[in-house]
Order: sequence, then C-alpha cells, then structure tokens
Amino acid sequence: MKNLQKNWKLLFMLCIACISCNKSEKRPVDYVDPFICTQGDHGHWLPAALVPFGLVELCPDTWPGSLIADGDFAHSGYDYSDSQIRGFSHMHRGSSGGGSIHDRAGLISLVPFTDALSDTFFVNPILDIDKKTETASAGFYKVHLTQQNIMAELTATTRNGFHRYTFQEGEPVHLFLNSGKRGQAISCTLVSPLRLEGAVGNRYFVAEFDAPVLETSVWNGNQLEPGDSTGTQAGAGLVCSFGELKNKTLQVKVGLSLTGIEAATKNLEAECPGWDFEKTRQKAEKAWNDILSGIEVSGENDEDKTIFYTALYHTCFLPQIINDVDGKYPGLDKNIHQADGYNFYNNYAFWDSFRTKYPLYSLWIPAVYRDITKSLRDIYGQAGSWDPFPDNDHPPHGFCYTVRGKDGYQPFSTCRHEHMLMVVADAYVKGLFDFPLESVYPYMKHEAMIQMPEKYDSIGFIPARPDQTGEYSWDNWVMAQMAKELGYDDDYAYFMKRSEYWRNTWDPSIKYFRARAADGTWLDFPDDPTENREKYTYEGSKWHWRWNIIHDIASLMGYFGGKEAFLKELEYFFDNDLYTAGNQIDLHAPYLFNMAGAPWLTQKWVRKILTEPIVQKYGTHNFFPEPIFDRVYKATPDGYLEEMDCDYGCMAAWYNMSAMGLYQVCPGDPVYQLTAPIFEEVKIRLDEKIYPGKLFVIKAKNLSKENSYIQSATLNGNVLNRSWISHDEIANGGEMVFEMGSQPNKNWGIDSIRKQ
Repeated sequence: MKNLQKNWKLLFMLCIACISCNKSEKRPVDYVDPFICTQGDHGHWLPAALVPFGLVELCPDTWPGSLIADGDFAHSGYDYSDSQIRGFSHMHRGSSGGGSIHDRAGLISLVPFTDALSDTFFVNPILDIDKKTETASAGFYKVHLTQQNIMAELTATTRNGFHRYTFQEGEPVHLFLNSGKRGQAISCTLVSPLRLEGAVGNRYFVAEFDAPVLETSVWNGNQLEPGDSTGTQAGAGLVCSFGELKNKTLQVKVGLSLTGIEAATKNLEAECPGWDFEKTRQKAEKAWNDILSGIEVSGENDEDKTIFYTALYHTCFLPQIINDVDGKYPGLDKNIHQADGYNFYNNYAFWDSFRTKYPLYSLWIPAVYRDITKSLRDIYGQAGSWDPFPDNDHPPHGFCYTVRGKDGYQPFSTCRHEHMLMVVADAYVKGLFDFPLESVYPYMKHEAMIQMPEKYDSIGFIPARPDQTGEYSWDNWVMAQMAKELGYDDDYAYFMKRSEYWRNTWDPSIKYFRARAADGTWLDFPDDPTENREKYTYEGSKWHWRWNIIHDIASLMGYFGGKEAFLKELEYFFDNDLYTAGNQIDLHAPYLFNMAGAPWLTQKWVRKILTEPIVQKYGTHNFFPEPIFDRVYKATPDGYLEEMDCDYGCMAAWYNMSAMGLYQVCPGDPVYQLTAPIFEEVKIRLDEKIYPGKLFVIKAKNLSKENSYIQSATLNGNVLNRSWISHDEIANGGEMVFEMGSQPNKNWGIDSIRKQ
C-alpha cells in the first residue's frame, strides 16, 4: 500500500513537472492573438491566414462592417463585432484609416454554400457565423457557418490561399467565386473540372479543387445563366457545383500572381503541392515562429507577452512580397522585372511607419530591411520622374498622396512616400546597403526636391504649412548626411541650409510653430493652442506639432529658452493630458525628456503609455466628445484606443521598441534613446550574416510594477550613465543591465547627454 502511495505521489509530481515544463516551453507564436485590434475603429487589423510579408491575406469579409457606404465600416474588411460574413477573400490591406476602397472589401472572394435560397443571395451573399467557434492563430483561421452548416478553415503560403470546407453529409456543395468588391469586374473560366483561371484587374489567379466540378453557372450581376466563363463584367461571378461529396470535405487552393496566369500556376505548384492542409498550416505557423523568435522576452506577465508578440506579428503584414517564385514582378514602368537574389517588396506607407517599424527591422530582421531597400531602389529607378506631391501652394487637407508610375500605372498600391528617403538613408548608415549609394542618391535628391521645391528657397519655408516645412526639414537633413558620405560638399551645404527652414516658422513671441504667408506675414493662430484645429497643421493641435523637429532637438530647446524652459513645457504637455498616443505626430515626445536631461520622466511616461490607463483627449481629427480613460495597448479585440490606426505597423512597432526600452528619435541618426523595459529580459538575436554580434541582451534586475525606474546601468560590464546607445553598440552584441528601483534616480543617465 505504501509503495502504491509512493508511486501515485511520484506520478503526480511528474504530471506537475510536465505541466510546468509545457508552460515554460510556450513559443513566441503561441502568444499571438490575431483578433487583437480587429474590432471597429481600433487598429484596423484582421485575423487573416497569412505568412510573414505574404501577398495572400486570406480572411472573411464581415457584414455589415465591410459595407462600402456611408456609416461605419472595417478598413480591413473585417470587424470582430460582426456575426455575418460576405465570403473569404485573398487580398486585403488593413491597419490604416485611409487607402483605396478595395482595402476594406477584400479581393478574389470564395463563398461556400449549400442553398442559395434566391438570386438576391448572389448580389450580396451573407452568411451567419457562430462567433463561439471562431478561432485564429498565426497562419490559420476557422469558423462555423451556421445557416449552411459548413466548417470553414483557412491557411496560406506567401502567394497561395488554402481553403478546407467541411459540409453536412448529404448536402449539395457549391462555391460562388466573385471579385469581393461591388462593381469590380472579374474574369473567370473553368478550364477543367478541377481547375479555373481568372483575374481581377491585374491580380491573376488559378484555383484548383480536390473534387471535380459537375456543373457551372454564371451570375451576370442580375441573374444566373448557363455557362463556365464570366467574361469581364462588373458584379459577375461563377457558381461551381460539386454535388454531394462522399467525404464531406472540399479543399480549394488559390494561387496568385501580379504578372499572369502562368506565373500564378507556378506559384501554386512551387509553394503548395499536394493536398495536405495540415502540413501547409504547420509550415505557416513555423514561418511565424521562426521570425518572431528573433526577439525573446521574459517575465511573469503573459498579457504583456501577448501584446508584444501580436504587435511584432502585425509589423510583418506590410509591405508584401509581390514577386513570383521565379523573381518576376511588375514595375512602375509597366514592364516585368526580375529580382535576382532578393524579394521585391511593395505596398508601403512611409508617412508614419518610417518612425518606428524600420528601426525595429534594422535590429530584428535586417535581411528583410536590406531587401526592402533594394526594392525601393528599383521603385525609384522604374518610376523615373514621378511626382506624388501636389502643388504645395494649394495643399490638400492632409498628406495622403498616392504614388503612381508611368501614365498613372499602379501595379500594386504604394501609398504615401513621405520620408521614404529617410528609410533608405537609415538603412545606409546602419550598413544595410549592398549596392552603391551613388546609384540611389539622385532619386533621393529628386524626392527631397519635389517635396519642398527649389522655389521655396527664396523665402525659406512652405507658405501656410509649418507642419510640412518642419517635416521636410528632416528629409533635407538626411540628404545632407548622404551628400557628406559621397563627398558632395555643395549638396551638403545646400541641404543643411534647407534642413533649418523650420526655424522660419517658429514665432518667438508665442513659442509655437506658426503659419506664414509667402510675404512672411504671420497668419492667424488659435486663441487656445490645445484645440485640434487642423488649419495649417494636419491631424493635430499646435501643441502636438510643437515638438516637430526630430533632427535638431538641441536647437529646438534653444528656441524654447533652453533645457529648463523646454522641460517645463514638455512636463506641462504630459501632465495636462495633451499628448496623443493615438496618432503619430508626437510619438517621440516621451523620449525628449531623455534629451532634455530628465530620463526618469521618459521612464515614467513610456511605462504609463505601455501598461497603464491614461487620459486621452484627442481623436484623429478633433477632441473626443468626452476624454477617454483607458489603456493604449490591450490584449483584446479593441486593442488600441478609439480612432487609433496602426498605420502599416507604426503603432505596433512603437510598442515593441518601447517595451524593449529602445527608441530611435530620428531615422538616419543611428542612435536609440533608452528607457526601462517592461520585461525582465530581452534577447535580440542578431543576424550574423550582417552584424558582427550574435546576441544583444537587455536585463532589468528587480523589475516589478513598483520598481519601474532605472537606478544604474552597465553595458558589457562597464558603467553606463547615459540615456542613449548607438546602433553599432547593439550590432556588436553584448549585454546591457539595468538595476531597477521604486523611486527615480535623477542622477542616472544625465552624463554626456548626446547632442545631435
């Protein structure tokens, strides 16, 4: 009996040990929750089945959230609040409040059904889903369609979507293939019982089935009619009928290409051979775990890890690999090009993501960043003398410009190129170029000149736009650094002069940036600068734009009257809830305390923004009706604040960088400001093919909710009493250790405050 009791005890202890072991072995991919930031106007992400940077984002388009009409809609095509779907489409582009309409509707949609009920079904197919069965993980999505009693499962490769639909036994099986967007033309033809081919615009696709199509009919936009080809009419679709399947399961593989049907076929054959859905799903999951494992965070709080790894996951949705498996891709010059030895990435939006996402890439996935830089070189060359910027004498209400190539040709949307040259320059100064700077410098120079044309040199600012004047001053500073690298002394002097044009929009009598007429006259200024009045300053108040000089903080402080005066105004800004965490204009502001000699205040405010509820007064374009008191980042479907777009991963990357305790204020200046990480340990696995180091570790000893302030620090065993670290210091590998405490150490980090 005693031996039996001992055995039971031993077995119990082994079970506990196994449970503990399994818990400790949770992988980075296991923390990803694709439903975070998918509800309403809270980030605009979607729980798509995809792989990192994949062309295919296979996801349901929900109803009515994806309605293209007046009122609410999901910018990604998906809204977690919805309990109905319009189909499963392959091409999306979430995360942003702007963009073309098809972003919100999806393209190339499949609708499984057993009973269409009436022709109105094909006008706008609506299927109920059981939200309790809806699940998603990195590379996989699953839901039960209740009316039709169908279980839908989705996974993907870079260029292919893989569907598995399980039907009730004895039910007829049908698929309705349509463009996914109302009014969008689709051409589609059944070329064999197991295959169809088609295109939506210049998005080419082939679909293969693991059961033969027995009958087809065409929806012509008004009624069903016999046929196996839709032609090229708007609102059309093809209905494929399979009869009653003996195994109850229908699998569909859809290969995509931007160059043609033959290429779509090759993409499908290369990436998705056979019919093993589970194997494809596992490969997708592995691809995600491999990339996410490049950064390892440790600590007791699983919620923080969930937010961290989901944010990291979101930074890998965009841009997308658009070349075929053989390297071919469509260029802005209307020609097909070849990417040899690299992937060609497109679908960018630099106006915000340049601030955070590319600095994150430079540490975490520099090989991807290197390919992106090559892609930007190609885009520059193929676009020739493109000019995405309107006449700055008559600017629009904002900066949303779409870049197009020859004759307006746009093979795949690339929206908003502001500060693209800063992304290229930052890659250069971090050693990520493997082509000559001379080959891209003329295009970067052209970009700087079309943003702020030479005609403004006579007055030294852009009339009525202090915001643009300030932003383009950054670009000119970066151009000066590139000119210096090449020994172009005249260009260096010219661009350095232009980098100071921001000074001409600073009104010393009120100590704010202020609009001026072309003759130099100061234009009107609000009585209350906290008003989010967008006249002269886009998406922000005069307070938000007050910190708009990221390349010359030291000079900006001087205009305030010195560090003490600057610090006083910055404290007022935060203490009175004027900071807007939901928009990009002042994202760098918490780190300015470092540069003003008060690093403990950077530590205080960054941690609040990352982990605590704070008061937010501002939406994107105006005050909220009532101030919001909530966390900025949450592990819930409403993962961000209301009206807070992630903007191609900008906000996600801000969280990632800040949670690690790092932030680069000015891309092109390879320096990171330091703050206290929210994790006990962070390991950045450096790419040994690019950087000399193998691993950079950040430790926070005695870290807790109470112990959130840095007391002291060492870098590779040496005392570190500055609040910044260079890119090279990280790239060389090593260990940075913080000793944490409950009270600010106002003497730490103030030695050798770096001047830009």
